Parts: sequence; C-alpha cells; structure tokens
Amino acid sequence: MKPLLETIDTRFGTASKHAFSRGNTLPYTGVPFGMNYFVPQTSDQDGSWFFDPHLPIFQGIRLTHQPSPWIGDYSWLLLTPVTSQLGGDSLFHRQSSYDIDKACFQPHYLKLFSLRYQIETQLTPTCYGASIRLNQKQGKALSLYLHAADELTVEQVDKRTLALRQEGKTETNKNSLTMFTALQMNTDILAISQEAGDWRIDLASSQTEMQLATSFISPSQALINLPQEDFDSCKTSAQADWENLLHRFDIIETGEADRTFFDHCLYRLFLFPQTFYEVDESGQAIHMDLATGTVKPGVLFSNNGFWDTFRTTFPLFALIIPEHYQRFLEGFLNSYRDTGFLPKWLAPDERGMMPGTLLDGIIADSACKDMTPDLEGELFQAMLETASKADPLGINGRHGLAQYQELGYLST
Repeated sequence: MKPLLETIDTRFGTASKHAFSRGNTLPYTGVPFGMNYFVPQTSDQDGSWFFDPHLPIFQGIRLTHQPSPWIGDYSWLLLTPVTSQLGGDSLFHRQSSYDIDKACFQPHYLKLFSLRYQIETQLTPTCYGASIRLNQKQGKALSLYLHAADELTVEQVDKRTLALRQEGKTETNKNSLTMFTALQMNTDILAISQEAGDWRIDLASSQTEMQLATSFISPSQALINLPQEDFDSCKTSAQADWENLLHRFDIIETGEADRTFFDHCLYRLFLFPQTFYEVDESGQAIHMDLATGTVKPGVLFSNNGFWDTFRTTFPLFALIIPEHYQRFLEGFLNSYRDTGFLPKWLAPDERGMMPGTLLDGIIADSACKDMTPDLEGELFQAMLETASKADPLGINGRHGLAQYQELGYLST
C-alpha cells in the first residue's frame, strides 16, 4: 500500500479556465500553511490560470502566493532551468515539454523531466522556501532563468549564493511590498546576466542542489530562512509535517476512491491561511506591517477570506488542529493591531472584498470553545471597534457604516 502522501495527486481540480471552473485550484507543493507554494507553469498567456494539467508545456517552477484566480498572484517568481544559448528572450523561447504521466505532483514533492533540455527537476518545500535538485542527464552545464512579477534585481553574494530583490506594491493600498529571495547552490556560479528584464544564471555543473528561501523583511532574514538540511532531509521533514495533520482522522474504509478524495480534500484544507511572519535569529516571531513598512513582533497570516471560511474551515480547525487555530487568532489580532481593523480578505493586505465582518463568527466560536481565553478581551474590543468605525477609504470594516450611523439605515 502506498504511503498516504503518494496517493494525493495535487492536480485534482486544476483543469479550469476563466470561463469555466472545475475547481479553480492549483497543484500546490508546500508545507501546511507555508509562506510560499510551488507550481509548474504551463502558460503565461492565461493570467491567473497559469497551470493546465492537460498541457505538456513546462515554462518553469513558479513560486506563488495565489489563493484563488479571482484574487490573483503577487510577489511571484519563475525559475526556468535550461542549457546552452537560446534563440530568443521570451518565455516562449525558454519553455520545454514534459511527460505528464511520468511527472510527480505531491503535497511534499514535485518532480518532472524537461524533454527539450533533458533536465530532471525535483523540489521539496520548507515553510519559507524549498530545496531543489536539477540534473542534466547528458552532462551539459546548467543555466537558470529568473522571471518575476515585479522589478527584479540580482546580486552575487559569493561564488555560490545570490540575493534577489523584487519591488512591488500591495493590490489595495499600494503600499510597498518587497520580497527578498536567497538562492544558495552547491556548485559554483560562473556568470549572471540580465536579458530583457529577466536574469540568467550560468552554473559550472550539470547537477546542482539549490536551497531557496524568501523574506518580506530583509535580505539577511532571507538567509536565515534558508533550509538548513539537504534535499532528502527537507523531504522527510515536509512529509512529517503533512502526515501530522492528515493522520488526525481514523477512517472507516468505504472504498479506495472515497479515501483518495477525502485525503485530497484534507490536503486542500491545510493550505490556507498562509504564514506571513518569520522567525529571527533569536527565535522570535516577527512580521512586516505593510501599512507602515516597519517590522513588528508577533505572528501574522495572509491569503484567507472569512466570507468563505468562517463557518467551514475554521470550526473544523478548532476541533482537529487547535494549536494552529490559536496561532491563527493571534495573527488576526495582530492585523487589527497594525491597521485598527479586523481583517476580512487578506492577500497580503486587506482587499476589501465580501461584505460583513465575518471574523466575528470565528471569534465567537473560539470563545464558546474556550480556545483563546487570554485574547478574548482584546478580540472583543477589536470586534466592537471594527463594527463601529468607518474607514474613509471604504476598504476596512463594514461597508456603508458611515451612512448607517448618519441615517439609521442603508439606502438601496
């Protein structure tokens, strides 16, 4: 019998287009509630629908923060392994094909083979990045293209380490959103060059094991976030993280198909919200307050809309993963401390979508279950303030509140 994770194919529910959804999901490889997820990109011509399970095209591994196609992606980075010189500088000129049936799409492990370049790509995730293996089967030297959502700069730290910086803006408030990425190889970097806004990294070997980590705080924090173990150890750790959550149910077998579907749904359950805090050198949780551009203490989470989750995933979280649930509530309270409002749809700042302050329902459920007694007083005050304070920008809090306070009703 296969191990549980090997029965989950993350491509389930991904055959969607803008005009027709069969799930509107992506085949995320990552750890539960991780900061980043990783997806093979098959097209750059379809906006948020950048993966098609039936299209045998490989444009690279995309580091993504997209919670849904309607929210879209931000601070994404595409890594494309190639060999030799190319005939053009677009993604079309870089892309390859891959064997769909032989590829491996699992929550903790991604593997596919680029037929054009004869490169096997393997990836296993960590909370803040990934360990990646590249192997060119004919012994040709590897190169890596970097293509990003925002303006990207690359600096060589030493002969095997790169520091990336991409400058963006949050979707709603247009605040600064900078992602720092550290790339560390186990082979020498021969050259780095810029081509049409993208970057090419030439390596000295046909094989490399690459450690990757991101930070929304600083370049030095990105280095701290780098995986501290080799590929196989990272894979074992990621597998353990998933199995710790997936094994919290005793299943009465009703058929192989039913069990596979159930396990896949559990995998999806443990993807969001995503981590948006980091751990500094002293072991303290810190996060970037996007409203002020300052680093503050405490945990923070992103990529969650409470319209969809306040009476679905979170009541279940309270029952099966209370240790995570308590951390989530602490993070949502930190969002209030940073902005003066409880969040509604974070990605990574408040999107202002979906009416109502539905986090109230989660706070009430938490109080009934005595989940976060130390936070209840401040959470209650946050509920009152969010319900009674109008946002001049019309993003946070309850829509129409100013009119209601003036007239006693909302006009139609």
